[in-house]
Amino acid sequence: MEAQQKKRRKTSRKSTAKKPVRRTRKQQGDIIFALDIGTRTVVGILAEKVDNGYKIIDMETAVHEKRSMTDGQIEDIEAVAQVIKNVKTALEKRRMIKLSRVCIAAAGRALRTMRNTAVCDISGKRSISAEDLKNAELDAVRETEEKFSEGQERAAFYCVGHSVIGLSLDGYKVQKPEGHRGEKLETEIIAAFLPAYVVESLCAAVDIAGLDVAGLTLEPIAAMNIVVPQELRLINIALCDIGAGTSDVATSRDGSVVAYGMATVAGDEITEDIMKKLLVDFNTAEKIKTCTDPEIEYTDILLMSHTITAEQIAELLKPSAQNLATTICEEIMRANTEAPQVVFLVGGGSKLAGLPELVAKGLGMDVSRVIMGRKELMRGVTAPANMQIGTEHATPLGIAITASEGVKYDFTTITLNGRKIRTLDTNRLTVFELTALGGIKPDKLMGRSGKALSFTIDGQRTLLRGTPMTPAEITVNGKPASLNTSVRKGDDVVIVPAKDGEDAVAYLSDYLDTELYSADIIFCGEKMTAGKYILVNDKPVTADAEIENGSVITTESCCTFGELCAREEVLPEYMLLNGAKAAAGTALNDGDEITMISEGKTELPQPQPVAAKTEAEEIHIIFNGEPAKFPVIDSSREPIFLDLLAAFSEDPTSLLAHATTTTINGRIARLGETIHDGDEIIIE
Repeated sequence: MEAQQKKRRKTSRKSTAKKPVRRTRKQQGDIIFALDIGTRTVVGILAEKVDNGYKIIDMETAVHEKRSMTDGQIEDIEAVAQVIKNVKTALEKRRMIKLSRVCIAAAGRALRTMRNTAVCDISGKRSISAEDLKNAELDAVRETEEKFSEGQERAAFYCVGHSVIGLSLDGYKVQKPEGHRGEKLETEIIAAFLPAYVVESLCAAVDIAGLDVAGLTLEPIAAMNIVVPQELRLINIALCDIGAGTSDVATSRDGSVVAYGMATVAGDEITEDIMKKLLVDFNTAEKIKTCTDPEIEYTDILLMSHTITAEQIAELLKPSAQNLATTICEEIMRANTEAPQVVFLVGGGSKLAGLPELVAKGLGMDVSRVIMGRKELMRGVTAPANMQIGTEHATPLGIAITASEGVKYDFTTITLNGRKIRTLDTNRLTVFELTALGGIKPDKLMGRSGKALSFTIDGQRTLLRGTPMTPAEITVNGKPASLNTSVRKGDDVVIVPAKDGEDAVAYLSDYLDTELYSADIIFCGEKMTAGKYILVNDKPVTADAEIENGSVITTESCCTFGELCAREEVLPEYMLLNGAKAAAGTALNDGDEITMISEGKTELPQPQPVAAKTEAEEIHIIFNGEPAKFPVIDSSREPIFLDLLAAFSEDPTSLLAHATTTTINGRIARLGETIHDGDEIIIE
C-alpha cells in the first residue's frame, strides 16, 4: 500500500514538471541576405528595406583559415563553402531565422566588358511602361551576351553585371521614357563578363553551404550603388574597391556608370611584401598590416621575437603602397581616359596609410578630391549603434542594396544531364539555348547520316549509301520535348545526343574473284607485275583491301608470255623468255625475265638491201638532239620504237637497262610505240 502511494506521488511529480520551450526559427521572408565572398574574408549581412532606405539587421565576418582564394577567384571550393556555412550558421542562431537565399557578387582577374546598343520596337504600345523598360534592358543584356560570345573561341563567359548608359526614343536621348510614346526605344548598356568557371565555382561554394543564389552582381557595381547613387552620377566619379585580391574600378559620367575595370594588385601584395621583409608567415603579416597600435610584437619564421612601430611599418610599406597607388591610377585612367573629378577609395585595402595622397598625386588631382569611404558616405543605410560600419563594408552593403534595386541578376538554375547550368533568367530560355550554355555542340543534336561510298569497277559505277542517323532524344522533367521547348528554373533536362549513321563500307572481295595471283617479272630491265590481279587507281592491291570513296578499280589478267607482249605492244617473235624463245601461251611465273632478241645471237628479221632508197623509205627524226635518218625495214607496217632500238644497238636489252631516259616527244617511250617523221627521241 505504501509502495503504491510512493509510486502515485512520483507519477504526480512527473506530470507537473515544466517542459522546455523550443523556439521555432522563422523563414527568411523579405529579409535580404548578402554575402561578400572576398579573398581574405567572407562578410554576411542581413538587411531589410524600409521607407527611407535600408536597415542593417545583423552582420557576421569570418576569415579564411587558409589561402583558398586568389585574386578574387576561388581555388578551394570546399574550404570557401565551409566559411560561408559558418557565417550563415552564426547569423541564423543569433536571429533565429532559416536562411535559404543569398545575393552575391563576383570579381576576378579575367574581367571583360562590352558596350552595346539594342533597339526595341514599341510602335504597338500606347505608352512605355516600367515593364517595357525592364524588358528592353534585359533584351539589351541578352543581345550583348550573344555578341560577346561570338568573339570567344574557347572559354565560356557569364554576364555578371551591367549598367544602362543611356536611353533614346526615336533618336532623341531621354532620361525617363516611362509614359511616353514612340516607334523605337534604344537602350545602350555596358556589360561585364567573367569566365564561366569563376562564376560556377562561386555558385558551387554557395550550393554546398545550403543556399540558393537569388541574385548576382559585379563587386564594383555593388560598391557604386551604395557610395555613388543615381543622383550623383552626373558627376565624373571614379570608385575603387580595394580588397585583398583585386582592386575594382567603376566610373560614372552624365548620369550613368560608363566603365568598369579590375586589377590584381591589392591588399595581398602589401601583406606579401611584409612577409618577405620581416620573414613572417602570411597570417602574421596580415596582423602587422592591419594593426592600429603604436607598436606591435611579432615572431618571425626563425622563432626570433621583434617589436616594430607604426612609423616603421609605414616606412617599410612605402614601395608597395606606391605600387598599389600606381596600379589604381592606371586602372582609373584606362576606364575613364582622364582624371575624374572625385575618387572614392573603399574596401579594406583603402585603409593603407597615405594611399589617398599617393593616388591624388598619380592622377594630378587635389588631395581633397580623393577620400577614403566611411559610414557617412554609404547613403540610405542605417545600422544599430553598436555595429561598426567601415569602408570595408561598402561592397557587402552594396550587394544587399543591389539585390532589391532595379534589374538584378536572378540566375536560373537548370539541370542539364545531371549538371547545374546557370543563366540569366529572362523567361525565354529554350532547350536549344540551354545546350549552348552547357557546351553541347549542334552536331550532337542534329546528327548526320553515314557517308555514301562511290567507286567504279571495270567502268561500272557503284554507289552505296550510309545508314540514317538516330535523332537526339530530349526530355524536360521526364516528358518528351524539342529544341524549341521553353525551360524554367528548376527544370531537369536530359538530352541523349543524336547518333550519327554509319558510313558505307565495302571490300574488294565483296565484288571481285578472290582467286588472284601475281608474279614479279623483269621486262627489258624493268620490274613489272604479271598474273591475275586488281588495280586501284593504277596501283596493285590485295583482294581484302577496303574500297575508298572515288576509287577506280580495274581487274587485270596478264598470265601468259603472249598476253604480256600484247600489253606492252611488242611482237612475241622479237622477245625471249628466260633467254629462250617461248610460245605465246606459256604461263608466266615469279622471277621470269623477258628480254629483246639481240642481233647476231639469234635470228632477227633483217631488212632486205635495196639499190637505192627513196625519200619515202626513210624517216627523219631528231635523235638525242641531232637530226638523223631512220631507214624503214618493213614497208608493210609502220616502224616502232623497238625497230629503232635494234637499228641503233646490237644489244637493245642492255641499252634499255642502262638508259636513264627513254622518251618520244617528251613522253616515256613504249617498245611498241609507232615512230613518225619529225619525232624527237632521247635515249641516254
